[in-house]
Amino acid sequence: MDAVVNKHSLPFAIQDLIRALEAETDLTPRLAQELLIKAGLKEEDLKPWADFDHPVADGYGRKMVYDGGCFEMMCMSWNLGDFSGIHDHGYTQWGAVQIFGPAEHAVFMVCDGEITTLSRAPVQPGTAVAVGNQLIHQMGNPSNTRFLTFHLYGCYGRNHGITADARVYDLVESTIKRTDGGVFYLLAENQIKKREPAPEPDFLTGLRDQVEMIRRLDRIRRADTTAPGIEDKISERMGQMTALENWGRLEADLRGRVNAATGHMTDMGYWNLLRQELISAASLQKRLLIEEESGDPFFTYAELYDDVVGQPCLEEFIAAYLRFAVKRYAIDTAHTRVLSIGCGTGLVEEFMIRELGISADRLLGIDKSEAMVKVASRRIAARSEDILSLRGQEWDMTYCGLNVFQYLSPDQCEEALRVTAEITRPGGLFVGDFITPDHVRVYPHVIRSKSGNVISLRNPELIEQGNFTFQRSEILNVSRQSGRMLITNEGKHLRFLPPVWRLRQKFEEAFRGPVDIYDAVSLQPLGPKADTCPSTRYLLVAQKEG
Repeated sequence: MDAVVNKHSLPFAIQDLIRALEAETDLTPRLAQELLIKAGLKEEDLKPWADFDHPVADGYGRKMVYDGGCFEMMCMSWNLGDFSGIHDHGYTQWGAVQIFGPAEHAVFMVCDGEITTLSRAPVQPGTAVAVGNQLIHQMGNPSNTRFLTFHLYGCYGRNHGITADARVYDLVESTIKRTDGGVFYLLAENQIKKREPAPEPDFLTGLRDQVEMIRRLDRIRRADTTAPGIEDKISERMGQMTALENWGRLEADLRGRVNAATGHMTDMGYWNLLRQELISAASLQKRLLIEEESGDPFFTYAELYDDVVGQPCLEEFIAAYLRFAVKRYAIDTAHTRVLSIGCGTGLVEEFMIRELGISADRLLGIDKSEAMVKVASRRIAARSEDILSLRGQEWDMTYCGLNVFQYLSPDQCEEALRVTAEITRPGGLFVGDFITPDHVRVYPHVIRSKSGNVISLRNPELIEQGNFTFQRSEILNVSRQSGRMLITNEGKHLRFLPPVWRLRQKFEEAFRGPVDIYDAVSLQPLGPKADTCPSTRYLLVAQKEG
């Protein structure tokens, strides 16, 4: 890097900053930050030092703007997807970084031989960040626009090499690499002065470091498919990322942060960081692993669904309420034609056949998800179809479990109820379960599957749309059932939350017959004015007028 010798040729804002720095004798990170902000530097001032054509392996462009002896000024250039390694700043005692684009900034802490993430957050353009000797951080560009950053580093008692002997934390290799140059993920061997053992990362810190390393390798592959050994390097890193030893780290991190009885997180700061890193990892795995293997991004959830949701719910309340309904309403199971709406994987329907005596040739499951139907077809007669397309048919019993109707919009839900009533024969029954408006109070953040091979992380929140209440749940699954650790982002799911009494009213209007509602777990009846129930799940049985 060539230093600019004549400071009078620099932009005025940089000249002003230099004069302010030279006038101080006891600079601190906070004071350096204040002086940088006061200088009023603009991104346009840095364009002479922009280096967006830097080598892909470097991770960002880096040029010296001015060498003031005991302080250095640099310009960094960030293309889309550029990230530094996790690093400190060598001999730097004080300094500041001003960011002129939508950057991401992460801060880390090393304590007792472990490195953990303190924060990872987007940065508003124009923000100045103080830099001290203890700062271990990472910067990057997750956006779709490129930008520049200005870096000021100082150390009293030195006349050059302020950022020399910086540590780059390669957590994938469990190594700290000392360098006098850029703090890149893929440091060339001649840029590494020495190596030393790195602290052990917690799960989320190690995961993100693996993700960024693989992303950098993948960018090199896309830029040059003939790069020597690039495919092997990516394969090796993906193997490390999906290794089952990472599962133990996740379990260790969750231990003490999750209420074992309720599944609720007790450390919400950690929870937000964990979700952020899992979303990032899921995106990478989907692109490089899952889509290549299945071609269906929802297929993984269909395969995990029974272990995480289907089997536990069947055992906890569905089997009991189905037996209750058969007995209470004297359902002739051997001769009843059953349509299951939103059958999912067909697990509940298989139970109806096996345990309740429903004839396999008298039961049909429908679901809008082809991935779910693919799994269900292994068990029952199932097809991919929308309830609204079934007008003109007639069934003795219509069934809808696991609050499937509530995944519809309010208008679609009402229409689905009307169609369900139309295709239920006179005197026939609808049986189904729903969740109450306050279901979020018992909804867990962490669900461990029956087999112990899936950890499902859920982030529920109540939202308002169009004057209706919804529960929005973001679902992330971590699975080891394939012999490696796969992370999938199942997206955000909305569930419409009408009051219990209102849903009763809508069924009465559609079926024109009696409607009974029970707590789905205790099976105690709920009165006509009920808003909720202890379990926050309820069973609804409607009989069509004969």
